[in-house]
Amino acid sequence: MNRFDCHVLESAPSQDEHTHEYGQLILPLVKPLILRCGGQEYYISPSHLGFVPPMLPHSCVCPSQVVTINIPGHMIKPADVEILSQQKVLPIEGTLVPLIDLIKDEIRHNPDSYSVRYLYYYLYDKLVENNGIKSLRYIRDHFSEPVRVAHLARLENYNISYFNNWFKRQTGFSPFNYIRHLRIEKAKELLLTTHYSLINIAMQVGYNSNSSFTRAFKESVGMSPNQWKQMNLPSVKR
Repeated sequence: MNRFDCHVLESAPSQDEHTHEYGQLILPLVKPLILRCGGQEYYISPSHLGFVPPMLPHSCVCPSQVVTINIPGHMIKPADVEILSQQKVLPIEGTLVPLIDLIKDEIRHNPDSYSVRYLYYYLYDKLVENNGIKSLRYIRDHFSEPVRVAHLARLENYNISYFNNWFKRQTGFSPFNYIRHLRIEKAKELLLTTHYSLINIAMQVGYNSNSSFTRAFKESVGMSPNQWKQMNLPSVKR
């Protein structure tokens, strides 16, 4: 395979574990999916992409439409694999949001056009660029802990005022809202894939009480954690 290749699957039922020589980006269009690789399970919502490096054994469960974008192995630099593999679930945020919307529209109307293939190249470059940002990597590794904006600014060698504006241009979020976004997305994964109590989930994602967790969840999602779980649990039922 010498170029990006895209497939739209109506659904991806539970697969046997397999590998391929190309890398793969996985984008659920309607309902979340579960990606199993490297002995771990990853919950991927339609606001995220999954990344599978070349030759990594994996399987996938998705109850509705999913887009897979195959990346030729010769195009993936070892440094890119190192960056993207640090977090196999990649958020769609900032400049990636209109780009993903454009890709979805092109896939629906003209999936074999050269223009959509150029969009794949651009998407891949932006994913590598975004995930190479030191402050983003730090937040993703430490979002369940207290994170100080001053420390994030030092990582990028900016003062706090400039960093706040720069960070929002990169992600579409303030640092505070980005941390909350990651916490809520991780909470959603735990709500659907574990039987942990609400306080246990709250503690795991960085909140010290049910009330603070529920308040943050409602502000972000528009409903309580339990309401969201009841609405979404059947969509990934195995």
